[in-house]
Amino acid sequence: MKQYNRIMLGRGGIFSKQCREGNFIGCDFDIRQDLTGDLPDNWRAFNEKFVPIFMKNVPGKSKTSAGMACGFLWRIAKGLNIGDVVLCPSGEGSYYVGTIKSDYYYVPNTKLPHRRKVEWMDKVIPRKSMSKNLRNSSGSIGTCCDITRYASEIEALITGEANILEVVTEVTNKQNFEERSLHKLFCSYLRSCGIYAKTIFHEKSSSKSDQTQKWVHPDIVGVKFEDYRDDRTMTLQKAIEPEGAVHLYSYELKRKIENDSQLKQCFFQALSNSSWANYGYLVAFDIAQDLSEEMERLNNSFGIGIILMEPTESKILYPAKEHKLDYNTIDKLNDINKDFRDFIGKLSKVVMASRDYTNDAKQSFIGICDKIFDSDEEIEKYCKEQNIPF
Repeated sequence: MKQYNRIMLGRGGIFSKQCREGNFIGCDFDIRQDLTGDLPDNWRAFNEKFVPIFMKNVPGKSKTSAGMACGFLWRIAKGLNIGDVVLCPSGEGSYYVGTIKSDYYYVPNTKLPHRRKVEWMDKVIPRKSMSKNLRNSSGSIGTCCDITRYASEIEALITGEANILEVVTEVTNKQNFEERSLHKLFCSYLRSCGIYAKTIFHEKSSSKSDQTQKWVHPDIVGVKFEDYRDDRTMTLQKAIEPEGAVHLYSYELKRKIENDSQLKQCFFQALSNSSWANYGYLVAFDIAQDLSEEMERLNNSFGIGIILMEPTESKILYPAKEHKLDYNTIDKLNDINKDFRDFIGKLSKVVMASRDYTNDAKQSFIGICDKIFDSDEEIEKYCKEQNIPF
């Protein structure tokens, strides 16, 4: 399946003209070595090797920033296929359009040493001619973002032969997936990070909860267990420092955040709903690129993290700061919501279980967590069924 990606060629597209004249796209990310032979099919395997190299080359960067940088590098060097279409901002309000024509190659001692050959089209797409949805998605955060969901509109803009209004309507209709349909995808991602997660259904709350309760319920809660090679170490920790045996997470999930006003509303809802946990996050499937400065400010001020969700490879844009558990809010949620009460009840049994029964209690707890996908093929099939861009 042909993919369509927006590629940023340097900050603000500063290298876009050079790339167009040289018939290539490229990136740097401070990994100054030839990656030929070092590009596995899975980005996680790539990151495992190159995140430490990035952090050594760029002292002071967080592991999250290193993971994002290496992920984008892998995407350009390996994730894009020959025949895929790229849209690259010109820096002057339009997009250059090209087709990937080669596998990865390396050109040392240049600004963008990690490259792919591209055949550029004569056609340039003005940003103002795009639909609002495509403008927002092509302006998403990061060096590379997948805009394949807008393939019909992009092809219409390239050829000029289709009725753009009809195409935009088609794309908009395809976007009408339910927010809750993202939960299984996100919980699968969390499980890959060692976090067991459960959806909290607000509608199951007791009738005494009023309208303000929407600012109390998290969308998803999760827990990460400390793992030790010897069970006796865990037993000792639970006896001396039981809170350190687990870390609780809370997530507020949104389909998209398009502007500053939406960002603030969603962020403070996440702050209200998630600050009871050790780590609270705002998660969105689509985030406008020009919000990065405000997201960083809010994260620094209040400690709620922000995650850009994708079907298979979500990215932590800003990590959450650790907080102590707020037992008053936990007690309130236990009182009004059965899903949350079941989650905490089963988790408490794991924490309190003796060494001989910990595994049984943990398996019982996992049984109430959200089901997850076993493969990328299952994820792709699910996304197609739910009209979720893959």
